[in-house]
Amino acid sequence: MGKRIKKPIIRPDQRFDWLSRYENGESPPKIAKKDKVDVRTVRKHIELAKQEMEVKEARSMVLRNALERHYEDLCDYARTLGGQSSERTPGIQAPSPEYMDIALRQHLPRSPIWSYINQKDSLQQRITQLTEEIDSKIEEGIKSDSRLNTKLTEGEPGLIHWIIAVLKSQVEQWSRGGRGLSVKENLIAERPQEGFVNLHYGAFQLGKAKQNRAKKVRETIREVLQDWESNIKQLEEFEKLKKSFLELRRVEKNLDDEIAVITLRRVVPGRCRYCPL
Repeated sequence: MGKRIKKPIIRPDQRFDWLSRYENGESPPKIAKKDKVDVRTVRKHIELAKQEMEVKEARSMVLRNALERHYEDLCDYARTLGGQSSERTPGIQAPSPEYMDIALRQHLPRSPIWSYINQKDSLQQRITQLTEEIDSKIEEGIKSDSRLNTKLTEGEPGLIHWIIAVLKSQVEQWSRGGRGLSVKENLIAERPQEGFVNLHYGAFQLGKAKQNRAKKVRETIREVLQDWESNIKQLEEFEKLKKSFLELRRVEKNLDDEIAVITLRRVVPGRCRYCPL
């Protein structure tokens, strides 16, 4: 019985070299002759190299797709931190915000967005508190205003209710930098209908006054609104509220700028426990 010839060991780098030469036009017989190996060995290992390359490319594609989706999740979550709407395709469930918050913080632990978010939350709480304090003063003051103690208009829910609603709306507009309503321009008495005049202050329906008392009722309402609008603007809480809204706009602008850097880059630096790699 003849002695068996041990086949040469073909290293991975060698078979990938054969694959490269084959793809560049060198035939298996030429490769076999040049490298002094059996042509069947060359063909076998060229096929193995192809299979290994396909597996490697498939894994690379899966990893790339997973990484892209991970970055998309991070960018989409970052948008929501600034109050923007999600750009996620409808029907695709978003990852839990709790986990995305952990992920983004691990990717960007030193980003200023975390400080801006804390400032924003604090300012919003302060705005809510100041607004409630002002609203309380308006309600107490209007309800005890002797000029409104008598029945000036007909119908429900009543003049006092609407004046309180008007003044609260004015506070919101002014504190945000808006012009609000003007007693001179927006307090309107409609033409009489069936003996009554409808009184409006902008979009607010103040009630109906009898035609023969409409002028007096309107002047009383004008006087009350002018006095209270002036008083509100002099409140310490109102000044604090305006400053809080100005500061909130500044913080929101800074936060939006930082979020834009994240979302427009589309690649989030750093790593987190949920990274595909």
